Amino acid sequence: MDIYDQILKSQAKRICVIAAPGSGKTKRGLIPKVAQILEDSSIDPKNILLLTFSRLSAKDLKSRVSDFERKPRASTVHSICLAFLLSENNHDMRKRVESIVLDFEKNALISDLKITFPSINKKVLERMLKAFSVGWATSPHAEVFEEDNVKRAFKAAVINWLSEHEAAMMEEIVYEAVELAKSLGATDFITTPQFIFVDEYQDLNRLEQEFIELLAEKSKLLFLVGDPDQSIYSFKYAYPDGIKAYSKRSDVEPYFSNKTGRCPRKVVEIANQILKQMDPARTVFLEPLREDEGEVNFIVRNTQTEEFEYILRSVAERLRSGAKPQDIFILTPRNPLGINFVDYANTNKEKFGIEDTFKFDSKLKLTTTEQERILLFGLAVNQNSLLHIRGYLALGDSNAEAGAVKTLKSKYGNLKNAFEKADSEDFSKVQRRARALCERIVELRGLIKEVADGKSLDDFLDQLLPREDENTKALRLVVDELREDEDTTASLYTKITDYIRTVPTATTDIRVMTLMGSKGLDAKHVYIIGCNGGNLPGENRSVYLTDHEHKQEQRRLLFVGITRAIESLTISWTRNITYGQSMQHHTTGLRTTRRVGQPPQMVVPISEFLQGLTGIVWM
Repeated sequence: MDIYDQILKSQAKRICVIAAPGSGKTKRGLIPKVAQILEDSSIDPKNILLLTFSRLSAKDLKSRVSDFERKPRASTVHSICLAFLLSENNHDMRKRVESIVLDFEKNALISDLKITFPSINKKVLERMLKAFSVGWATSPHAEVFEEDNVKRAFKAAVINWLSEHEAAMMEEIVYEAVELAKSLGATDFITTPQFIFVDEYQDLNRLEQEFIELLAEKSKLLFLVGDPDQSIYSFKYAYPDGIKAYSKRSDVEPYFSNKTGRCPRKVVEIANQILKQMDPARTVFLEPLREDEGEVNFIVRNTQTEEFEYILRSVAERLRSGAKPQDIFILTPRNPLGINFVDYANTNKEKFGIEDTFKFDSKLKLTTTEQERILLFGLAVNQNSLLHIRGYLALGDSNAEAGAVKTLKSKYGNLKNAFEKADSEDFSKVQRRARALCERIVELRGLIKEVADGKSLDDFLDQLLPREDENTKALRLVVDELREDEDTTASLYTKITDYIRTVPTATTDIRVMTLMGSKGLDAKHVYIIGCNGGNLPGENRSVYLTDHEHKQEQRRLLFVGITRAIESLTISWTRNITYGQSMQHHTTGLRTTRRVGQPPQMVVPISEFLQGLTGIVWM
């Protein structure tokens, strides 16, 4: 009997599905089980909760149940943790979680820290903040940054800044939710979900997995699906061993599938060789359900220009043969290479008869105007957000007006008083920056009143993000796409801030993305370019992964890219790149070469992951 038929017949309270890419674990396992539970009209859809790692995965789950007459909730684990913290009032973090530090607001934090630590370079402070955030997301707070006096002072300064601005870091949320759930026990929020489904469980970190355990303690069903071979999010502290351990528990009914219906046989053969590299003792590999061989190409060129030209020529042939832009993915090991390819492709595409545009999938790059409008959006939701007030005052200045803010705080006592009482006449004409900041604060007070005057959501959006304004048109399109009928100003703001932290996917262009960005997606024709040493694996920049662990994850990254392919897979690399690119991209090489009239070149090797592949021919 098919495992998915077995799952539907199962009455177990704990189910774990570990299955290969393209095996149908979500489509044939998780979603039908949700539908089966909803057949019981006595079960409230609010008691069914679908959880996953990323906003895009949550969006996918939501779309899969969109046709259901009674719809369950779908969310990221992080969003559920935040909602839990907001649902309870009796905890120290309650006020701070209403204002989460956005990425671009960290400039204000770093600049203010520079005032406190004048002898430490801002780049060093940024690295320290990143390391501190890692610790905060993975360890008890009392143990983080306690190694020496400098780290203890830094930790105190960050906590004081967050406290003063009544703000929270994203990395705090799950830890605090776990601690609160432990202390409060069975609250209504915790006990409401009775049927909990978790997709991509291997991508969650230990704390997120612990919160799910707390959430499911009294539940009627906890259903997990995932694949440790596709765990590629170490930078977000993913814990792939968690799903392996869960499947071995005595109270869990485990199911395993190594069959894939996505990839043709030749693609599966390559994917299996990568799996063998990860674990030479492995005995269970992917089994293709399809009979067709598919198409696999291995391409090597002397220069990157020649490599890019081959890809464009091949893409043009696909398009002429009837492929649509969305049928094609071009994957790169690293962001800069993808950006370089897109620049080259869009400049030269007409020579190959390509009319479509190449687009690199990346986080939304916000202009200063867009940052300003997002902050005003946040201030419309929470007029008293000192974080967003500080973020607004920081716009347009590389040092975030840290000196002027310090002057105002010295005069008025703190930022809150400064915002309420700021008056340029309180400062001498010599104190020009302080006077200018006061004038900006007065202007901001007026803007907040304007945006928070109780307008309808339509009127509010038309005022804040007019469609005809070139400066806000792109952001307004995003907001319109995210908006749903039931949205309030607050819920829509939450969606926007979540969106700007992730990589958008909706596009009709030919998509270029990183291998990591391709997770959860597939396409008929997949190209993986730049597969030379120094790119794959890239250098280990992790503060906690060993070199071996880093290489294993890089192999899984390649495995994910390979298993996106439905019809054809093309893997390419080049023997030489410019010396300038090798320095910019941190791509290590074998040696440099020089020819008269040409820029110096770096000779690079083939990726070690491809060296041992058998049964292939490089063209």
